[in-house]
Amino acid sequence: MNALITGASRGLGLALVTRYAARADWHVFAVARDPDASEELARAVRDSGGRITVVTADVAMADAGMTIASKVGGKTLDLLVNNAGAMDEHELADLTQDDLVEIFKVNAFAPLLVTQALRKKLASGAKIVNITSVLGSIARAGEGYLAYGMSKAALNMLTKKLASELHDVAVLSLHPGWVQTRMGGPGASITVDTSADGMVRVIDGFDRRRSGSYLAYDGSNIPW
Repeated sequence: MNALITGASRGLGLALVTRYAARADWHVFAVARDPDASEELARAVRDSGGRITVVTADVAMADAGMTIASKVGGKTLDLLVNNAGAMDEHELADLTQDDLVEIFKVNAFAPLLVTQALRKKLASGAKIVNITSVLGSIARAGEGYLAYGMSKAALNMLTKKLASELHDVAVLSLHPGWVQTRMGGPGASITVDTSADGMVRVIDGFDRRRSGSYLAYDGSNIPW
């Protein structure tokens, strides 16, 4: 079994990498923009017994998908986790077009382009997991995080579109919770381990019958 996880150098991405690499029958492609800057990722690679391959790629770049696909080579993927994400806390009065483009590049464009590049490498029955946020829920939209919420809502639309078009794989929008990462901050409500363990349980139990779902790390449904 093969998994590919973007944003793998720290936080939730790294936690997911270590969990799948701990399974004896899995190999993980860990995609990171600057893997050499992460001692934690290097340690995970050393401890994995050869079950982690590091891929250097910045998903915000237009050619990242092709770079990633070339590193996967002839292997098929059973799991693709589009985890790499960016935060933007600009308020309405301060947002610029450049701000919007930059956050959409990472949070919405990259998952589409990476999935596109890897489409032919996805095994029948594979799972595509787009790491989203409850802040992308239109039903729960409130003030603040304007650009971020817009980008995650766009990612959720990608999940629905892919679920409609790709009938041989299962596609999921997965909210990790408010997590104590560099993005979530130290005041967040749950730890990385709690979130990662929950997400793995949800991913393991997810299949094509529920393709196109929007779930939280604890398995609960989130309104679109």
